[in-house]
Amino acid sequence: MNEWARQIREGSARALARAATAVENGDPRAVELLRELSPYTGHAAIIGITGPPGAGKSTLVDALARELRARNRTVAVIAVDPSSRVTGGAILGDRIRMLQHHADPGIFIRSVATRGASGGVASATADLARLMDAAGWNFVLIETVGVGQDEVAVRGVAQTTVVVLVPGMGDEVQALKAGIMEIADIFVINKADHPGADEAERELAGALSLAGGVRPRILRAIATEGKGVAELADALGGSAGSGPNGESASQAGHPATASVHHHPGDHPVKAEIGIIGGSGLYSMPGFTAQQEAAIDTPFGAPSDSFVVGTLAGRQVAFLARHGRGHRISPSELNFRANIYAMKSLGVERIISLSAVGSLKEEHRPLDFVLPDQFFDRTRGRAATFFGEGLVAHVSFADPICPELAGVLTKACDESGVSAKSGGTYLCMEGPAFSTKAESNVYRSWGMDVIGMTNLTEAKLAREAEICYVTVAMVTDYDCWHPHHDAVTVNEIISNLMKNAENACKVVAAAVARMPAGRSCKCGEALAHAIITDRKLVSQATRQKLGILVDKYFV
Repeated sequence: MNEWARQIREGSARALARAATAVENGDPRAVELLRELSPYTGHAAIIGITGPPGAGKSTLVDALARELRARNRTVAVIAVDPSSRVTGGAILGDRIRMLQHHADPGIFIRSVATRGASGGVASATADLARLMDAAGWNFVLIETVGVGQDEVAVRGVAQTTVVVLVPGMGDEVQALKAGIMEIADIFVINKADHPGADEAERELAGALSLAGGVRPRILRAIATEGKGVAELADALGGSAGSGPNGESASQAGHPATASVHHHPGDHPVKAEIGIIGGSGLYSMPGFTAQQEAAIDTPFGAPSDSFVVGTLAGRQVAFLARHGRGHRISPSELNFRANIYAMKSLGVERIISLSAVGSLKEEHRPLDFVLPDQFFDRTRGRAATFFGEGLVAHVSFADPICPELAGVLTKACDESGVSAKSGGTYLCMEGPAFSTKAESNVYRSWGMDVIGMTNLTEAKLAREAEICYVTVAMVTDYDCWHPHHDAVTVNEIISNLMKNAENACKVVAAAVARMPAGRSCKCGEALAHAIITDRKLVSQATRQKLGILVDKYFV
């Protein structure tokens, strides 16, 4: 071990501070240092603390550090502050806020600037957390920037993520639907002595009831008075190495591994119909003989394990698009893995359910829209299986399978759900929602509904020769509507729950009336799409895309 690493392991704050600076500055020596310290990592509890501005994150971090020190635990704080877009400078506020801990050798505070990085953390945050872990700190608390609604990158660094909210912020609807609400292992309603704390907790609990899976804990705190901080420390384990549910630090905040694990093509589990939507569909009436399958693909892991079983006498595979607990934002979805895994299960038809905002007065909340067109406003998403020496251009003029759309239209009628056939789904990037200017432009273009996911699924389903239909479930009007800001969280939750109930009815009715065979052209979408000379395609590419193209290489 070199002298620098030895000093850090022996507890030298000066050596640790020098190392942190080297990590932030991208010093090549830091890479070697982290490599040498790597065997000593894996013992700290790494906690991410995020939330909207004004929620009192810094005060809570200060109080939590004080509580953990009272329990004889050592604490390193990584406080991320935003850099100015104009000057590049940053006010490192937590060095000022936490001055009272300056003389405590059991607390190490490092303020870092984002330096242009998005997502609420600095680019060096993960390496800094590893450094603090290797240095022997029991807890590493990472406080994010907290500006805006997309500070979700901390999820990829922390083992446990705490989202801090405050009653009466005046933006509950946007916060409910933004990506930051999807990453929490623990919610803390801070400033719980303020009016509206009870309502905030009810609304949050209602929203979480829709997600399925293990629900995050909801705690209350008044950080300025130290109230509720002991309960948060308990929830975090109260000592290094414990997570919010009693698991080891390395497991905290991460989903459990599915019970059955399969590679594409070697598993006995098969399905003919795929359903993509929320995990609440797993418990729908009539869905029996369920088993889970975790499927590897050449494009990485799907959003979650597939739940495969029997519905109305047909083999059906369900996938929670955003993962159970809604932990994956739209821009992070691995669409290719999701559709490839469906293909490997033998799925020939996909019914995709999605919550959307309405761009027309005629599409009211609780209506279902079955769009037949898409308009792409996404950026940089991987939306094709092809490449690496194999070129294919599929026809996408009519992106929805007309036969499958007809089945869904009749299923909606049978289920008593108001449904509109046809229209255009505008697919935006997200996770933030539209500005009013954007929303009004989309309306002037004649768009019907707006969402963040289904276009990419439809493109890949076409390349996989799978029939695809979108069931767009309207939860509210987009921000163009004059009464948009008057919508309450309770109304949104009520609409989501009613839509989920209707979705179960429609899916069951559609599966029951699904024809045994396909008479559409979706199953031969690649017949004239492959342009590359077959003799020039590498064996590696053939193997990777075999389940899609093998029949065209005979």
